[in-house]
Amino acid sequence: MKPYRQYVKPQYRRARLIKTAAAFVLAILFVLWLRRLGRDEEEDMLNERLQKLYDLSSQKVVYDEGIHAAAVDERPKKGKTRHHFYSSSTGQCEPYKEYSQEFHEPASGGPLDLPFQRPPEKCRTFRSQAVEVLIDDMKQRIKNPDLARLFENALPNTLDTTILYHTKSDPELNAYPQSFVVTGDIHAEWLRDAARQLSVYQKLTAHDEDLKDLIRGALNTQSSYILVSPYCNAFHPPPGSGIKKGETAMDKVVPLPQWKYVFECKWEVDSLASFLTLTNEYYEVTKDASIFNKLWINAMTNLLTVLRRESIPSFDENGNVQPIYYTFQRNTNIGTETLPLAGSGNPVNFDIGLIRSAFRPSDDACIYQFFIPGNAHMATELKKIVTTLLDAKDKIPSEFLEKVSKIIEKSGQFAQTITDAIYEHAVIDHPTWGKVFAYEIDGYGGAVFMDDANIPSLLALPDLGFLDEDDPIYQNTRKMILSKKGNPYYLVGPHFKGIGGPHIGIHNAWPMSLMLQIRTTEDDDEIIEMLDLIMTTTAHLGLIHESIHVNYPGGKKYTRPWFSWANSEFGKTILDLAERKPHLIFKDQYKNQPYKIENMKLVEKRDKA
Repeated sequence: MKPYRQYVKPQYRRARLIKTAAAFVLAILFVLWLRRLGRDEEEDMLNERLQKLYDLSSQKVVYDEGIHAAAVDERPKKGKTRHHFYSSSTGQCEPYKEYSQEFHEPASGGPLDLPFQRPPEKCRTFRSQAVEVLIDDMKQRIKNPDLARLFENALPNTLDTTILYHTKSDPELNAYPQSFVVTGDIHAEWLRDAARQLSVYQKLTAHDEDLKDLIRGALNTQSSYILVSPYCNAFHPPPGSGIKKGETAMDKVVPLPQWKYVFECKWEVDSLASFLTLTNEYYEVTKDASIFNKLWINAMTNLLTVLRRESIPSFDENGNVQPIYYTFQRNTNIGTETLPLAGSGNPVNFDIGLIRSAFRPSDDACIYQFFIPGNAHMATELKKIVTTLLDAKDKIPSEFLEKVSKIIEKSGQFAQTITDAIYEHAVIDHPTWGKVFAYEIDGYGGAVFMDDANIPSLLALPDLGFLDEDDPIYQNTRKMILSKKGNPYYLVGPHFKGIGGPHIGIHNAWPMSLMLQIRTTEDDDEIIEMLDLIMTTTAHLGLIHESIHVNYPGGKKYTRPWFSWANSEFGKTILDLAERKPHLIFKDQYKNQPYKIENMKLVEKRDKA
């Protein structure tokens, strides 16, 4: 018989191993728990989003990440009444990304019964009295309760949810007001997006000093960004804001960005054009020359330097390689997320007169770097900045006048050169559509015929102010890009149609393209059709989404539940119709009364009451 301990020893060893393994697991869990201390739900969602954004392991991952599908007849779940997450009362505000995907009372009472999606007042990031009065007035006039609700949700979305930081001018703390405007569910500011998000409020600055100060702050912040890294498109919160910033992948970029401030550094000519849009729109309404301070003057000098560098071709007339000022490389298997030829992009010809752009406003790489909508946008804003600065010159401090004179001269030259080059090199005699604008060219005869939903686009050329809506070349181009035969990214399904783009894929059209279609036509039937498509495809959520799968009813499959740019564009579209086509959206007693914000006097009346 074996001794008793011979039977016990193996059992004891097994038990000891189990205990050791359990202790090891508990230790790991404890360490993980400690690492989570101080992190909140918002940060986790942000880091997850950033990881997906920069891993970019496949187009499908990017495409699926923001899509939310549900049965057609299902309504979104009703959300709890909690404050928004920007409130100082921690724990009481629900993250708006989740809030935006829930149904909130009261419903609109119309056939679509759309929810009320504005966050509770205590949780809104900025409040404008002028915007509130405008919303109330428009709700009184709009005949369709669902349209009124969609306008009520969309117009203030940027102010309600994306103003993460705003300080007024304080001699003891900061020389200039600052404003940081995020896109929505991505914790960063794109120069283009922020300018477009704020554009709908520009006319209201005449009625609201706080709103005026907000946009003045946005100009100062963007000026600071352009001073730091003028080639970059998206940025972290400004220093001293106290706002957490997300980690970003360090792409291989020349010139080296200031990654402390930069979220992403894709050179997009429309980013700098959008800064000028923000400037021109603000000054046109306010005539406030205080924005032309040291920050702005130096940022504008940087802007013109970049334009000069990016107007240099790949080779000179003798075939010599010219200096390459910008390159971008990213470790990815998605072609549109990086550039060929060691990050410089495909070559462009000499003696053309256009500005190179490495990326489009969709953040996708250009095939040919003479991106025509972006050049048209830049030419338009440079022409306007000449008018703006000439008007403001007497109010600008004398110490800046020499630089301002040079800015006026160079801006005028660039504007004319770019405009002439577009009509000389980018107007193509198409065998089907006649004379049209190409989307991109290389100056060697290569041209891309398409359009993308993101602004600037070919569809948006009249809206940008580059040409008139009835321009024959534009009308030919419009027919081409709004057809399946003429535009590979004009997507048509049984439940939705519109222009999309390679950024999301070949199944999703963007509601934004329908808004530009509305703003560039006088055809009432076309407007009504597009407006109905937009209204009926919000997935019963009452907000405008980035893109919609054309084969799913009701907009139930979409990307980005919280995308403020699109909501601002919808607000702008309805205000455009209120002035231009009131009979299409207003009640009978108002249908013959064009509504102009410039003439709005309700703020003063409301204050007196």
